[in-house]
This record gives sequence, structure tokens and C-alpha cells, in this order.
Amino acid sequence: MSLLSHALRGNVCWVVLFALSTTARAENWPGWRGPTGVGFTDAKDLPQSWDGKNQDNLLWKAPLHGVGNSSPVVWGDRVFVTTSKKQSNQEQDAKIIPEHHVLCFQASDGKELWRTLVPPGQEPMGYAIYAVPTPVTDGERIYCWFGSAVLAALDFEGKIVWRTERPGPFKLNPGICSSPILYEDTVILLVDQHGGGAYLQGIDKKTGEVKWEKKRPKASFCNSTPVLLNVQGKSQLIVCGSNLIEGLNPANGDTIWSCAGSAWGSSPAFGSGLLYIDRGASGPGLALDVGGQGDVSRSHVKWVAEKVAAEYSSPVICGDYIYRTQKPGILRCWKLSTGEAVFTERLEGLSILASPIATADGRVWFLTPGRSYVIKAGPNLEVLAKNELGGDGNTGASPAVANGRIYLRDGTSLYCIGKK
Repeated sequence: MSLLSHALRGNVCWVVLFALSTTARAENWPGWRGPTGVGFTDAKDLPQSWDGKNQDNLLWKAPLHGVGNSSPVVWGDRVFVTTSKKQSNQEQDAKIIPEHHVLCFQASDGKELWRTLVPPGQEPMGYAIYAVPTPVTDGERIYCWFGSAVLAALDFEGKIVWRTERPGPFKLNPGICSSPILYEDTVILLVDQHGGGAYLQGIDKKTGEVKWEKKRPKASFCNSTPVLLNVQGKSQLIVCGSNLIEGLNPANGDTIWSCAGSAWGSSPAFGSGLLYIDRGASGPGLALDVGGQGDVSRSHVKWVAEKVAAEYSSPVICGDYIYRTQKPGILRCWKLSTGEAVFTERLEGLSILASPIATADGRVWFLTPGRSYVIKAGPNLEVLAKNELGGDGNTGASPAVANGRIYLRDGTSLYCIGKK
């Protein structure tokens, strides 16, 4: 771990607030990594123990009849999830694109309310699972982005309001993974790829028409999802792409600040005014003050971690600590304020795929339909619970939390955990 020598200018403390109410945070989980976009929730007193075999605190389990790595989202008494048909090797070779579906379940009991077929796009991605990006909802519509480059909006009754296809060809690795997010009346879509075809788009959420587009000719493939923050009362879109981190104006994509660096692979974590991002795959990680303007590569990087052997999932911050899965069964922790390595510990069976969440009562949750861990945030590893749900723990889907319940999905089922 090496510290970059710099000082924050003056005694200014950059306070970053999320533009969401406490009520909305506690009751809904509208998109990738929740209402904050960084895996933190105001929820408290979630159930810490469950057992799929004995049905302890497993409220319901519903079949999905499809595959996907997208995470569930929750609004009120509705749970939404996307799936696609499993693509055979023969279909993949023949570039036959599988069906795409959006499913809606009743949160109270798991009853399937509707299942809508969204006609796929024309872009075969060479990736057998086409339901990877997590949908996002504003309480009126669900916006879904699939691996065949089709983007659709559905109402809460399952009717397709609009459907569009993004133009190809695409040069991605492994396929479309970044999830859409919402800003006011705009759906924001990041498509970073090889060959100079990368772009960021703002799309009218009422019509599906492109409102603005920012070309990203120097970008390579990157699967992270942008994060929307409120910095000193102004909205800021954080885009962690290949070789560049940017703070943008979400109204038009204009750059506020930029920071050069490595190829960033994970979605960022945020806390105490600092953004943490890493490449994974033994690349670097860094902590960055988001309050700058222009090129902040020298002025606002607080510290750098030279080697972070992590892949697939994203980090989470709780208090002054960053938690990151590092290879199967290994958990690593840093101090957010200084970058000091705090601990590296083994948690047998810990997944490297699902991104963790942190709750307001100082708990960090590593949740999958297989083995899950709950730990107490702090400088020492304190395991509060280890649970087995009985599903597939090798899933890229992350949890959703709403109204005291935890929602998880694997390739076959959707699960709801809550106190009985």
C-alpha cells in the first residue's frame, strides 16, 4: 500500500448527500446496489439467520423459469426481475438469441403477478446469459436493458410502453453488463467497449428517444455501473470507465472532473466524501475526493492500493472501513481514511460474485442463495452469522433489501428472507 502525498485544499470538508429520502431508502430498492447505488441502506434489524433446509426465516421461494445474473429490484409490494431462456451451445454457435422476460412478483407472498416477453434485439453477444444488467424503476415503470442490446420500458401491469434497440456492432467482454440508472426524466446508459464505439447516453424515460450522447472513443470495455451522487447540492454522475474516472453533469454528460488511472472494473463504493474504486484482477485501487474540478489526478487522489486481487463483485464501505472479497473465501479490509490494510481473513465458501451491502446498524452482508455471511463492521473480523439457503451460491446477482426483507435470486428461483 502506498500513500500519495497530497493534502485536501484548505479545511474544506466536501459533504456528499444522496438525493433520496430516508423513507424511500428503507422501503424500496429501485436499482443496482439499491437507492444509493453503492450498496448502503438505512435498513436496520434485518434477519441475521436463516436456513433453507428447515425453512427458518425463508418466507417464500418462487420459480423463475429462466436464467440471469441481474439482481431483483423492489418497489412497494412488487418485486421485479429479468430472465432469459438458457442458450444452448448450438444456439450460441448459430447466433440464435434466446427469449427475454420481465417478471413481477408480489412481495408479500411471492405470487407471480405477470411475466412479459420482451422481443430480443438483433445483437448476439457471444454470452450465453442475456439477462445480466439489473433493471431500474421509478415506481411507475421498469426500465430493462438486455444482452441483445434491447432497452424497454414496462408499466407496473407488465405492458411494454416502449422498446428500442441500440445500434451495433458491439465489441464487448463478455457482453452487456452495466445496468441503467435514472436521473429525473432520463435513463442513463453506459456502453463502454473496444474499437472506439463506446458511448454514454441520456434517454427520455417517457419515449425511449435519445436526449443526449457522449462519445467515449478512448474507452475500452468496462462493466461497471455509473453512480449518481449529490455533491454540495448539485447532482453528479460518477462514471468509472477504462483508464478514466469522471464526475459528469447527468443532465447532458458534460465533464466536471476527471482522474486518469488504470482500467476500472468494479462499481464504486462511497462514504465520508471519498469514492473507492479498483480494477480487480490484481490491479490497483484508489480513494478519491469527489469535490474537484478539471483534472484531479494529482490533487484529489487520497491514497492508492497497488494490488487488489479481486474480481467480479464490487466493494462496500461501512463507517471508516472498505470491505472487498478477494478470491474465493478471502475477505480484505482497508481503512477508508488512510488506505491502511486492516485485515485479510478467510471465510470459507465466501462468493467472489455477489456484491455485498452495508446497513445502518453497522453490519456488512455477503449474501447469496448458497452460503452467506453477516459480519460486524470494524477493524477486526467478527462473524455474526453464517447461513445456508440451499440455492446456487455461484450467481452474479446481488441482494435487494426492502421493508425488513432480503430478496435473492439464482439461476432458477427468487427467494425472500424475513423474520417469521
